[in-house]
Amino acid sequence: MMDLRELLPLYALGVLEADEAAVVDRAVAADPALAAELQQYLTAAEEMVEPVTASPSVRARLLGSVGNGRFERFSTRMAQIFDVTVDRARELLGLVERSASWENPVPGIGLVHFDGGPACATADCGLIRIAPGCTFPWHTHRGEELSLVLAGTLRDHSGRLLAPGDELVQTPGSQHDIAADGDEEVIFAARAVSGIEVATPRS
Repeated sequence: MMDLRELLPLYALGVLEADEAAVVDRAVAADPALAAELQQYLTAAEEMVEPVTASPSVRARLLGSVGNGRFERFSTRMAQIFDVTVDRARELLGLVERSASWENPVPGIGLVHFDGGPACATADCGLIRIAPGCTFPWHTHRGEELSLVLAGTLRDHSGRLLAPGDELVQTPGSQHDIAADGDEEVIFAARAVSGIEVATPRS
């Protein structure tokens, strides 16, 4: 049978099974010398762990996943648009803060693709980022598209300005471009049924 003292360093590292940890708990409660020895192991274990400060992007994603992110006010509407749970919507919004999530097909434009729920099976779902002074190219909608502005001011080709919380609906066959207005980047979520195709602007 293993000597109780052999369990102390394993207890300090938190790797004992629950029943073994309970044995140690009872033993140190009854033996001050054993408790002092365990404390030495616990102190050594703490010194082995180097605290790491989370980067701002990691912190933002963690806060977003538990409902404290900067886009929390959009989580319920995102869940409705993309047919997902609110918790999943929070995760999707958290992708904004994760630089590795973004693709950059052309300068000034960023894209994040994700899967929506069952009601979005035929839709392209994702996040779009437009840098200040840049324009998302002229394109044609194969089906209806619904966009929700999350940050910045979005300018439609007609000149209409949309602020965070505004929604833009495009009908099948419609054509337009969109741009970031002002000196702030635009971020919006979009659900495009059957996708889009880049088109030549109408004269």
